[in-house]
Amino acid sequence: MFAARRYVPDVPCQCGALDLRRVSYKQGQIFSFGPDLKPVTAMDPGETIEVVCQDSCGEQINAEADLLTKIDLDHVNGATGPIEVCGADPGDALRARILDVRVDKEGYVGIEPELGVLGDRVAEAKTKIIPIRDGVASFSKDIRIPIRPHIGTIGVATVGPSLSTFYPHDHGGNLDTKEITKGNAVYLPVSQPGAMLALGDIHAIMADGELCVTGIEIMGTVKLKADLIPGLGLRRPAVETRDAWMALGSAETLDEAAKIATADDVDLLARGRGMPGRRPTCSPPSCATCASARTWTPTARASS
Repeated sequence: MFAARRYVPDVPCQCGALDLRRVSYKQGQIFSFGPDLKPVTAMDPGETIEVVCQDSCGEQINAEADLLTKIDLDHVNGATGPIEVCGADPGDALRARILDVRVDKEGYVGIEPELGVLGDRVAEAKTKIIPIRDGVASFSKDIRIPIRPHIGTIGVATVGPSLSTFYPHDHGGNLDTKEITKGNAVYLPVSQPGAMLALGDIHAIMADGELCVTGIEIMGTVKLKADLIPGLGLRRPAVETRDAWMALGSAETLDEAAKIATADDVDLLARGRGMPGRRPTCSPPSCATCASARTWTPTARASS
C-alpha cells in the first residue's frame, strides 16, 4: 500500500550517535513523549538497530515480595531512546519493521485491588515470577504458555504537549498492541525533525490488553529496521501484519477510540484502493484508551 524509499541526506548525519547498531536504556530513557526530545543516538533510514529495553517497572520487581503497590511510579514504563532517524520531517511516516524481539529468562505478572478491568476480584496485591524456557512461560507445572514477545510502548516526538509513556495517543506511546511483534511493522506519524523514536515495555506474552494491569513484563532486546515514507500525512499509528492492516485510535473512552480507529481503517482501505477518504482528529487525553480496527487487505502490502 505504501512505498518507502531510502532517504540519503546530502551530508552524513552528525547527531553525536553513541552506537548506530545498538542502544540501551542505560544510554537513554524517557518517561514522556514531548515536542523537544533530544536524541541519545541516531540512525539512517534503511538501517537496522538493536534496542535494549528495561522491564516496565524499571527493575523494581525482582521477587514475589516486590509488589506493584510499593514501586516508584515515576520510574515506570520507560522507553529506550530517543533515536533520531536522520532526514525524517514532519508529515513523513516512520515505518519500523520488527525483525526480532528477544526476552530475558524471567518475567513477572502483578495484580492489585481495584486496578484493571478485573480489579474488583483482587483481594490483595500479588506478584508472580514467571520463568521463560525454550520459548515457553511456566506459570505452574500445569500452566505453560508459548510466548509471543511484543513491544508495549513505541512512539515518536509529539506535535503538542508532552504525554506520559503511560498513555497512548496519535504519536504512539503505550499502545499495548500484541501485533507489534516480530514479522510485523508499525507506522508512526512524524511530527518533529528526526522523529525521535523511543520504545520499551516489552511483554513475553499478553492478550488483547492488560485486563489486570500487566502482561508478562520482562526485559528484552528489539531488532528493528526503520524506513521513511515522505509526505504520507499519516495522522495516527497503524500496524501491518502478514494479512491485515490495523489502525490504532486512542481517546478517553473505548467508544471514542473505536470510532477513530474504525474511521482510520476505512481511510487505509480507501487509500489502498485509490478511493477518497478523510481522517478524524482527537485532542490529547488526560487518560487514554487504545482501540484497534482491523482491515483484511492481503493485496495491499507495503513495499520496501
